[in-house]
Amino acid sequence: MSQADIVVLGNSNVDLNAYLPHTPTEGETVIATDFQMGLGGKGANQAVAASRAGAGVSFIGALGDDSFATMMRSGLEAENIDLEHLLVVPGPSANATIWVEPSGANRIAVFLGASAHLEPDSVGQAVGAHPGAGYFISQLELHQDVVHAGLVSAKAAGLTTVLNTAPFGDLQPGILEHTDWLIANEIETEALLAGHGMTISLDGPLDDILAALPDWASAIGCHLIVTLGSHGAVGYRLGERPFFTPAPAVTPIDTVGAGDCCVGYFVALLSHGFSWQQALHAAVHAASSSVERPGAQASYPAASEAEAFFRLAREANGTDT
Repeated sequence: MSQADIVVLGNSNVDLNAYLPHTPTEGETVIATDFQMGLGGKGANQAVAASRAGAGVSFIGALGDDSFATMMRSGLEAENIDLEHLLVVPGPSANATIWVEPSGANRIAVFLGASAHLEPDSVGQAVGAHPGAGYFISQLELHQDVVHAGLVSAKAAGLTTVLNTAPFGDLQPGILEHTDWLIANEIETEALLAGHGMTISLDGPLDDILAALPDWASAIGCHLIVTLGSHGAVGYRLGERPFFTPAPAVTPIDTVGAGDCCVGYFVALLSHGFSWQQALHAAVHAASSSVERPGAQASYPAASEAEAFFRLAREANGTDT
């Protein structure tokens, strides 16, 4: 039985990052200015960020039997993540092909490989094997029946559940009903609420967004965080006041995985006993620092830097910062 604070269900892949002067048009070949191979996958990214923020983390996922699997296992082991429930299946591991533009913006294609072989029943059992955990995180980079099984098992075990709606897809019935915190970016939030008959725009004044948050959260039935890229993030816990925390000014080099850094840090700080406002404030700063370095997991603040973000968390007092 794992003694993890946080259980993360998700995809682990190798990132193949090409840095381009511009995105190629149809039929165009562009010469890359640089190339890096790194470790990624939304679930693995969030697990690494949470572990570096000082939380005990268990990761549920799947690897193939190729050289990529060796890289990923070694990387996760180096982060002190519990891999008891990391499945190995014949065939290729997941990988992501990533184009990064000079602005740091990116385009990503993911091949799930081994991660597509996770089964709902085994995932539910794996989640239930963490009696001491307090939090469960998943994303939509797996088949939704697997995500649903993880959420159901986590709720049954009394864990606080966190769903990151990336990459976005129409949600299967039952997913929102088993989600405590939903974390989405601007595009995902607009698409999610459109499915609930609400046409919204996140391009308007911040005061209007904050005023609308209670209605948005009520529509989906769970606490809501909306990340706003370089502007920061807004959040609303049902029955409390909306909250905004701005992002610090940085010069982005590579935005790959920044949202995952935010999710992992947010939940890790919750597990340390910080309020959700304090956790979100620090998580936005951690994610902002990550865009100043290339790669996904490689860009996240090191464990030795965590105390600096804990100090930032203590600065947030639950009101607009």
